[in-house]
Amino acid sequence: MHTLADYRAATDPLAARAIERAIAAAATAAHAAYQANPSDANRDAFISAAATDCAVAYHATHGEPWRA
Repeated sequence: MHTLADYRAATDPLAARAIERAIAAAATAAHAAYQANPSDANRDAFISAAATDCAVAYHATHGEPWRA
């Protein structure tokens, strides 16, 4: 799974967008897994993935050095 650091390290806008989409997909998959089996581990994985997705969305909205 990609991280916020992977996203911020991207120097190519296309690569950053691909990482952004992969992180969003991972959060969606983690949510589906939690809905299917609401265990503590699935909850924690969903919270982690959702937090990463939110952090990337924040950085995407507020700009990154390569977007300047």
